[in-house]
Amino acid sequence: LALLACSVIFAGSAALAAPALVPALALDAPESVARGDAFPALAVSDAPTKAFVFHWLGKTYEARAEQVSASSASGSATGAATRWQAVILLPVPLEEKESARDLAVSLAGAKDAPRTASRIAFFDKNRPEQKLSVEKKYVDPPADVMARIKADRELVRQALAQRLPERLWVLPFARPVPGDVSSLYGLKRVFNGQPRGVHKGLDLRGPQGQQVLACADGQVVLTGNLYFSGNVVYINHGEGVFTAYLHLSEILVQNGDRVRKGQVVGLVGATGRVTGPHLHLSLLVQGESVDPQPFLTTGNAAKEKNP
Repeated sequence: LALLACSVIFAGSAALAAPALVPALALDAPESVARGDAFPALAVSDAPTKAFVFHWLGKTYEARAEQVSASSASGSATGAATRWQAVILLPVPLEEKESARDLAVSLAGAKDAPRTASRIAFFDKNRPEQKLSVEKKYVDPPADVMARIKADRELVRQALAQRLPERLWVLPFARPVPGDVSSLYGLKRVFNGQPRGVHKGLDLRGPQGQQVLACADGQVVLTGNLYFSGNVVYINHGEGVFTAYLHLSEILVQNGDRVRKGQVVGLVGATGRVTGPHLHLSLLVQGESVDPQPFLTTGNAAKEKNP
């Protein structure tokens, strides 16, 4: 991650006379983020720690620390120091009302752990209205399917409640299909003349039967057919990050499967509430649906691999 903004604090007991023994904690995060987007944050400490705790929007999120060696300014291994760091993705809800919020980080497990903080401002993207025509049953569902819709939502809720402590994702994410965008995240949707909320995903063009690739390493946590979403695959990438692939014609993985970045998980289709074949890609970060587009590669997703 490029260093965007870094604030450092020093913490420790007053009994520590030698400044060299006082641990330093640094936080790197962007200065501004669009509502509806997610952003990566980097925490670095020269004190040993198993994890960092990020404090954001009234909640705490823990990220496992990785031990790294920081080379000297000369670029040689001489004088290399050991540090601990963690990267996490955090969301800015589309409905966020505040103009800015503070992000803070502390060391996990430390009593009265000191924090370092960064102020992050919010801005809005242009999100126009989109009018679509679909089958009437997807605008005004018949009474006999309402129980199914409720059960579908519970299946998704349970899938997103699963936790993987390790971070399996790296940025950028592989592009699941090579097609361009047909419907942006955040559009105000109107179906058959009736307003129906906001589009909480990214629609990518693709012909019927085109292979759909996993955006990152992860574990499949939900497959099946949902009323509105059609055939779906949900993948847990660890530390609160999930992707979902909707409207598939075929599902080529099973619940519990471990998948690799660029692996085929399904085929493009037109199942559920659609106007034609395409892939709806959702990115869910710490329980919030956010815009996947800023994190996708522009090249051939099949060639994208984890380092």
